[in-house]
Amino acid sequence: MARQRRAFSPEFKLRVVQEVQSGQSQAAVARRYELSPHLIPLWRKAFQTGRLGGEATGGPSVQELLLDQQIKAEIIQEQTQEIHLLKKALAISPSPSASSLSRTNGKPSRSKKPAP
Repeated sequence: MARQRRAFSPEFKLRVVQEVQSGQSQAAVARRYELSPHLIPLWRKAFQTGRLGGEATGGPSVQELLLDQQIKAEIIQEQTQEIHLLKKALAISPSPSASSLSRTNGKPSRSKKPAP
């Protein structure tokens, strides 16, 4: 029966690479984690080029993903503040009278009186 393909997190790959860089042999680390010995050199190269998170798909590196996530969080925070300010402004501004809304099915009436 064939083994099912496993997926490894960038954190796990980094831990394996760090163990090898600390002086442990690739074969010993591969045995300990039940990995193919051919994976470790691939992960080391990906680590050296800064692409340990997305080397299989050519995707962005872990650092790029974290930076992108931080930028998006800042944008969301700014938009949340803007929405809060707009809600405050709407609460303060006068609303159209209920009588003019009821005559036009909920829409403000448009007077055809000429401007003075």
